Amino acid sequence: MAWRTIAKKDARAVADSQLFRYFLVLVAFAFVLGGYLLPTVTEDPTMGDFPGYMDTSITLLLPLLGIMLGYKSIVGERASGRMGLLLSLPHSRRDVVIGKLVGRGFWLVLAVTVGIGVGGWLVYYPFGTLEPGVLLAYLLVTLLFGLSFVGIALAISTLTTSEHVATGGAFGSFFLLVVVWPELRPLLVVGLEQVGLADGSLPNWALFVYGLAPGLSYERVLAGFFTDSPDGPFFAADAPWYLGEWAALLVLVGWTIVPIAIGYRRFEGTDL
Repeated sequence: MAWRTIAKKDARAVADSQLFRYFLVLVAFAFVLGGYLLPTVTEDPTMGDFPGYMDTSITLLLPLLGIMLGYKSIVGERASGRMGLLLSLPHSRRDVVIGKLVGRGFWLVLAVTVGIGVGGWLVYYPFGTLEPGVLLAYLLVTLLFGLSFVGIALAISTLTTSEHVATGGAFGSFFLLVVVWPELRPLLVVGLEQVGLADGSLPNWALFVYGLAPGLSYERVLAGFFTDSPDGPFFAADAPWYLGEWAALLVLVGWTIVPIAIGYRRFEGTDL
């Protein structure tokens, strides 16, 4: 498979970057530190306590790592002229996209897996409870969340031939999806009240739209699957099914697949 050659090349490029190495270690260390600290603040901690404890830091660090890994992966090759040489070899554009997604995503997968593995062991030892199924489920959901941002950044990298535009688009997406979007709820309530569509709180359809951000979907998945009694507007007794954790999981899968599919289609149909 031709994409494997590209994946290996990109994986080596990430490994050769001191900045990437530091950031990958930082992400892994965040999980380890959380696993070390959780037993000091929670009596008889379980694996189910770990996801909620790590929520705030990981919803910031993982998107940033994903954006950094992906945003220059293709546009950098196009801007330097290396893309033409790459495609003159027996590689298709699909091979390029898949190879770069695999090569760069590999390091995110490795950092998160090591971090959660060691952090989970620290939660378990010596005072906690070992729950391998819970830890594995948390790992898979967190990988899905992190890879969604690799895909978003990679998709942006396919849409332009300018590194400046790709940089602005990628980090602008990070700012919008991670920093701004979660804080929009009060503004949405006020705006909808002004047009008579809300009365002190968001209606269910607006709450669903608000909850579409990757980070909010990830938080709902963690709350729904790993918390005994999740609270908040998404988990009210009369909340419809599309506000629940299963719907949030489908949204997170969509964030992982749809942007990269759109980026590939655009990349396939444009000149270098």
